[in-house]
Amino acid sequence: MNSKSIAILAFLLLTGGIVIAEEADQGSVATISGSTDLGTIGAEDGMISYKADLAYPGEIDWFKFAIDSQTADLVLSSDMTKTLRFVLYDENFEYIDYAEDLLKMTAGEGTYFVRVDSILSETGNYTVSISNLLSEAEPNDCLTEGTILGTIANATIISGSLDPLADTDFFLFDIGPDSEGYLEITSETYEDDADEEEELDLWSITEYASIVLYGYNESEGRYLPIESGDGDIAADLSAGRYALRVQSGSTEPISCYVLTLSILDLLCDDEPNDASGEALDLGVLTPGASLTADGCIIPAEDVDYYVLVVEEAMEVAIETFGNSSGDSYLYLYDEEVEEIDYDDDSGEGSWSRIEEELLPGTYYIKVESFWGGESLQYTLKVEGVGGEEKSE
Repeated sequence: MNSKSIAILAFLLLTGGIVIAEEADQGSVATISGSTDLGTIGAEDGMISYKADLAYPGEIDWFKFAIDSQTADLVLSSDMTKTLRFVLYDENFEYIDYAEDLLKMTAGEGTYFVRVDSILSETGNYTVSISNLLSEAEPNDCLTEGTILGTIANATIISGSLDPLADTDFFLFDIGPDSEGYLEITSETYEDDADEEEELDLWSITEYASIVLYGYNESEGRYLPIESGDGDIAADLSAGRYALRVQSGSTEPISCYVLTLSILDLLCDDEPNDASGEALDLGVLTPGASLTADGCIIPAEDVDYYVLVVEEAMEVAIETFGNSSGDSYLYLYDEEVEEIDYDDDSGEGSWSRIEEELLPGTYYIKVESFWGGESLQYTLKVEGVGGEEKSE
């Protein structure tokens, strides 16, 4: 199937899926009686977050929350970006709005219900957040004038605009000792003045925000870039102050963008292990045994190397697995780092799997994201089959 067909299919699934969801939900009021209560949020300086799980394809989660002020500008978001959909209802279960990735809302006092699911039937752990929408404070066109966001403890959401085209926005934030780890920054762009009746053009060039993350370099005595990307980036950060630059990545100004800064709860490999000389030791593989390791490809261009010793001749199965949206690429090398085999999609879903007859010796494994496409978390498993286990 070519890219054009995939895009059309995705669009039909999205528009059709919403109709189905609304029809099903209108007759399922009893379903929301067991909604998870997220609590109450006000008009200023408030955020609610809750860890949840889509355990199987097609699962639906329900939440409810209250607003205790006349009006509040809020954003519903999740750290499971690009896969979730939010459908919002009022206290009478009347449909209000829906959105993928994050939902902007200006709402009044009352109780609200939120349905969370995955359009593409993805599974995995996620954190749903409801946060007051912070706004950039101009002028913030240089680092010394950056809008201060404070300490990122869980998730921070902020909006801004890049108009005229040459406009640049800077933000400053802190990572505390209790929040060290992977920070993911995602962006969504909106056209506030867009004509809702305008026909959707699947092939038009969309606007996007270009993001650069800076860290303070003690030896240089200044902030230097440590990560950049279009639309989203991720980096492993220690405690300290950081800066963020946002500018238009297209040929048009952006009337509205929303950034979400989220601390990710991940099990990852010990970096650096980006070359065979830095490979993490998996240990010795024996017949009937298995070796495992948890890892992360962050940023998307990251590669992870592992090394193991095969004790005797046997058939060896090497595979990656994890969240159903993961798309890995797997390589196997000998002791001289000469390629033996590689694989893309022989595992479950888009995960990778290699099966090889190996002689005693040292071997290297490399894990990467397919074509450096997206960051991912994975589990690597190496299993040995031999002797009685193999003959069976």
